[in-house]
Amino acid sequence: MAESENRTTDPAVRASLLFIAFILGIAGLYVIRDLITPFALAVFIWLIIDAFARWMDRLSPKFPYWVALIIAVLTVVAAFIGIGFIIADTASDIVKQAPLYEAKLQMMFEWVGGITGQENLSVSTLNDRFGLSEKLQSGLAGFASSIQGVLGNISFIAIYVAFLFAAQSSFPKKMDDLFPDRSRRAQAHKVGERIRHSIEKYLGVQTIISLMQTVVSYIAMVALGLDNALFWALVIFILNYIPIVGGLAAVALPVIFAAVQFDSVGRIGILAGALFGAQFIIGNTIQPKMMGDSMNLSALVVVLSLTLWGALWGGVGAFLSAPLTVIIMIVLAQFPTTRWIAVLLSADGQPDLDPYEKQAKNAVPSL
Repeated sequence: MAESENRTTDPAVRASLLFIAFILGIAGLYVIRDLITPFALAVFIWLIIDAFARWMDRLSPKFPYWVALIIAVLTVVAAFIGIGFIIADTASDIVKQAPLYEAKLQMMFEWVGGITGQENLSVSTLNDRFGLSEKLQSGLAGFASSIQGVLGNISFIAIYVAFLFAAQSSFPKKMDDLFPDRSRRAQAHKVGERIRHSIEKYLGVQTIISLMQTVVSYIAMVALGLDNALFWALVIFILNYIPIVGGLAAVALPVIFAAVQFDSVGRIGILAGALFGAQFIIGNTIQPKMMGDSMNLSALVVVLSLTLWGALWGGVGAFLSAPLTVIIMIVLAQFPTTRWIAVLLSADGQPDLDPYEKQAKNAVPSL
């Protein structure tokens, strides 16, 4: 009798423990976010560099891995330096052009005031009513603090990446020590490869897609004469890594800036159509074919993970939301107690199978 009661209450106890563990895990990730986010970024940068180096190494047997690794590292470093120069040059240009943008904003407010019947509508009246100057100064101070924090973390990220590459050769030996049993070792290796393949494919495809959208958008912005087109191209490239919201913001921000710069509504509309068209066509035709089911996350889970990781880790969490959720899904699928959660997170109910295993499982035998 007691044994049957234990069996009855056991699922409820397990569910309660899982819920408590989830809450504690979320709280822990939030408390140590300043410590763990640089390491999380370092891991993904390490994966990008290593995947790029191995891809170059496979191009030719005469191309050693260490040479490919040096080229990959130099490429990433040059990219970060280029981003820094673009941001600095854009900031200087915006400061120089600030009076012109302010005059254009004043004209826009006067136009809106004439339509709405509020003839006194202007930048100064809005500033007096809502305290825009103080809020702007506070926002700039917060932005400067965020930039300072990112610049400070770059050194830590670089150190983490260097030590990850230094420890890379010892990973197989550590796997043997962690899993003496051969079958468990093979299963752990399979899980690790599944995670690595999913993340590498996601980052690779997102990089290619972002480059395509950036090039098309940059051509449109230069053709229409948008100021700081290179900076906005960089913004589009980075924001496209953030699922769903990033693509919309990548279109909205340059269009808003164009509304301040351009006098013609037609030019603003053409730019908006070009940017949105590039996002829509590439995101709905090329990207699904390239991405396939490597992530295997349902659309609802992508949105929820973006909200959750963004709330926990800010911009870094939004940037890494999809890969982090995939890692959690694959790990949860390895345990009978938590497999049901992984099934709910997945798009097809098969969270622990790679695309080749799914194809073999779903294949219909020929007669």
